[in-house]
Amino acid sequence: MFSSLITVSLLASGIYYFIQLRAWLDFDEDNILNVVPGNCITVLEDGGSEDITHIGDGIILLSSGFSFVGSHGKIKALDLNNDNKVMTLNISNAPSRSDFMSAPHGITTWRDTDTDELFLYVITHPASRDSVEVFRVEKSLTLTYIKSITDPQFDYMNDLVAVEKDKFYITKFARYRDYYKFHLEFYSQRKYGGIYYYDGKRAREVISECHIPNGINVSPDKRVVYMAEYGSRTVRAFRRDKSNNLMEIWSKYVGTGVDNIEVDKRGDLWIGSHLITWKILNLLGQQTPPSQVLRVKTGNKAWSDVEVIYQDDGTNCAGSTVATYVAGKLIVGTLYKQTLVCEVEYLSK
Repeated sequence: MFSSLITVSLLASGIYYFIQLRAWLDFDEDNILNVVPGNCITVLEDGGSEDITHIGDGIILLSSGFSFVGSHGKIKALDLNNDNKVMTLNISNAPSRSDFMSAPHGITTWRDTDTDELFLYVITHPASRDSVEVFRVEKSLTLTYIKSITDPQFDYMNDLVAVEKDKFYITKFARYRDYYKFHLEFYSQRKYGGIYYYDGKRAREVISECHIPNGINVSPDKRVVYMAEYGSRTVRAFRRDKSNNLMEIWSKYVGTGVDNIEVDKRGDLWIGSHLITWKILNLLGQQTPPSQVLRVKTGNKAWSDVEVIYQDDGTNCAGSTVATYVAGKLIVGTLYKQTLVCEVEYLSK
């Protein structure tokens, strides 16, 4: 009798888990309504732009060539003032490591207001341990390699945001680097992720028990840190204190797989998102994942409203990971494929 109860309980738990997993993977979602803010053009056909950031004067930097199998990638630049030209940035002083610039992922920049020097930080995924590659962005739009930052806490990181020179918040996407352990962690939906603060010497955890933390960014005054928690489909906001600890001030469920976050001048968030998780994971092979861009309005850093600015069934834009809004234009990056530039004909206040 007792063993029968255990069997029934295990069976019920298993059924419940698979129902929950099926819903989380969006297997019942299919019909995607296309939404465009204006005329859109494709400026990059292949290679993707997993993360992007605007460095001023209409220049957008892109991390291109991300792959879960660790292929080499590049940093590219999109010039909105020069017919949306895309160029690959040359790197001087690069180390001879064979795994240098392996699978470039999240990127962030920091500008020294005293010298006007601009520094670029890039998460990469060498086989042994993740690394943050540091570059100086030259006026000629070339990169000078400075150093690599590693830390025992850097297992499988996703995105970062610099708040000072060589100091940044960084999201730990997963605990395990091993292929099978990584996928077991992912599909078991364990909350092993977190946010870490790197103080120039070491990293320490400041937020724990996150379900697949993804993009991270900061308000223009650098007092509030925003994080996209992919697993729970929420956007979370944290206030920084003087010790760089974080205290959550709000969390909002948005019902879509939120990825990278960019913040515009007025403080609104622009988030690349994934409507159908099983397609972005390519579970059945050769899937075309749809794309979605959210604009989260944050009046006085508080949640105000969320709008869908762009949405595509995957035909024109497959797997949007990031978006930014610059001078009336929406730039959308994807995991592996296109980069788009769209005219934005109207935005609500």
